[in-house]
Amino acid sequence: MIPRWNHASALAALLDALEADLLGASPEEMRAALRETGRARESAVGEIRSLLRDAEAEGHNRGPLVLPSDERDGMGTQRH
Repeated sequence: MIPRWNHASALAALLDALEADLLGASPEEMRAALRETGRARESAVGEIRSLLRDAEAEGHNRGPLVLPSDERDGMGTQRH
């Protein structure tokens, strides 16, 4: 018989497997994983900050964004 998976049981199985993996890891493996996670986080934060600075600079170069009047007042029209 083939087991039938639903989202909840699949997620529960994944979490159980992750928990077992974490419990079986050595302290050295845990420290290495935490260091790597920290590096990835720092890299992602740096990239996001860079993108935000670039977007802000681009926005200043173009001047203020002016929306058409129907978008400003929330009364956008749909054309069929």
